[in-house]
Amino acid sequence: MSKNDMVQAEELLLLSQVLEGSTKAFGNFHERYRRLVISCVRRVFHKHTVDVSMEDLEDTVGQAFLNMVKDDFRKLRLYDSEKGYKLSSWIGLIATNTAYDHLRKRGPRVASLDDDERYVPEPVSHTPTPPEQLEEQEQIDLLLLAIEQLSKNERRFVELCYEHQLTHEEIAAKLGLSLNTVYSKKNKIKVKLAGIVEKLSQKRGH
Repeated sequence: MSKNDMVQAEELLLLSQVLEGSTKAFGNFHERYRRLVISCVRRVFHKHTVDVSMEDLEDTVGQAFLNMVKDDFRKLRLYDSEKGYKLSSWIGLIATNTAYDHLRKRGPRVASLDDDERYVPEPVSHTPTPPEQLEEQEQIDLLLLAIEQLSKNERRFVELCYEHQLTHEEIAAKLGLSLNTVYSKKNKIKVKLAGIVEKLSQKRGH
């Protein structure tokens, strides 16, 4: 077996474990492809000479992984190894499209690389109907259950970030972390929570 074949076999094994709902596997998946996703997002921003903050970059990277998780890993399940391209290429495409989505939301129209995945503006806000309120409450309940499954340190981070609404700089100072580590940790926890919520939702039959 060639080195490329071994890498592909390793990628496919990891992907199958992720699609089975393994939180540990998704953590490994995140670590393995994070640098690739960052590179793809930066390439899009650089190509369009967009001045973005570190927070913009990290939010877009985090959104790319969230896009892979949502709807029962729909985008990852669309990957077909029989078509001859690597899993990393597919992940790079998802990251690239996410970056273009980010640019479209910022203002100037930017052409998408994926004709089948066009950005649709959010609908005008309206008063939620009772079924919508119930669904929203169910999502909140799932999120609270997911937070309970985080480690003690991760729950502490969530508390500082969302309950106390500290800035990234304040969190870095309080926890003795670098600012880059705070950005990275925030997105890792967001992705981890999304994965846990997805699994809990499936168990409830949603």
